[in-house]
Amino acid sequence: MNDIDKNKGDSESPSPLKALLMLIGIVVFVGLFITLNSLIGIHDFWAGFLFILYWSGVEEMKVERLPHCIIGAVVGLLIAYGLQMLPQKFGPYGILIPLAAIFVIIYCQLMAWVSVAVNTATMLFLTVATIPTLQSNVDFLSIFGGFGLGVIFFVTLMIVVPRLAVKVFDS
Repeated sequence: MNDIDKNKGDSESPSPLKALLMLIGIVVFVGLFITLNSLIGIHDFWAGFLFILYWSGVEEMKVERLPHCIIGAVVGLLIAYGLQMLPQKFGPYGILIPLAAIFVIIYCQLMAWVSVAVNTATMLFLTVATIPTLQSNVDFLSIFGGFGLGVIFFVTLMIVVPRLAVKVFDS
């Protein structure tokens, strides 16, 4: 553990009881999310978990960063989908379109252009969704379903529910 982690841990660590209650809450909500996906028939709910991991861990659940997280992730997933689908549809030349898109988004990232659509979330989702095992064994509609449900579920859980609770308890 480096000094930054030690300092952060010292000043921001919850009490053991609070950490236990947080753990129980996390387990309950993860279970609810998995159950909801199963009931709907979505098997690739990892994309929803990747979204909440990125938004909470990297963007610190900042509401103003949600558009960047969502749009960036969708761009990454769309390009990964193109890498899977276009060569099947157009043969070996089909890969040229998504490869060109990758070159363009890398250049945009380097130049800090269109940051709402090309950002670290874009690169994270593109990287994960191009893992060879995923590319060869996945249905991208299921990935988009898991991602969309994850956005709705976790944004509701982390933003809407607390705001409603404040209104209810303040009344």
